[in-house]
Amino acid sequence: MRAAIMHDFSKPQPHVASKEEITKKRRLPVYILIIVGIFLIALLVFMVADHSAKPTAQVIMSHLQSVILNA
Repeated sequence: MRAAIMHDFSKPQPHVASKEEITKKRRLPVYILIIVGIFLIALLVFMVADHSAKPTAQVIMSHLQSVILNA
């Protein structure tokens, strides 16, 4: 009978990784950081923007309404 060789999980296994694999693993967190950074900048701009000012489309529509009603 052959004895089954049990795997020893306490020993670290040598992981053979190519340079492409390493760069691919390092590239993913960079993309995530860039996306999160863009989101935070957009959130900051949204919070700082003056929401009391009328957007231009609403200004144009109100001007057209006043011109039509006064004609």
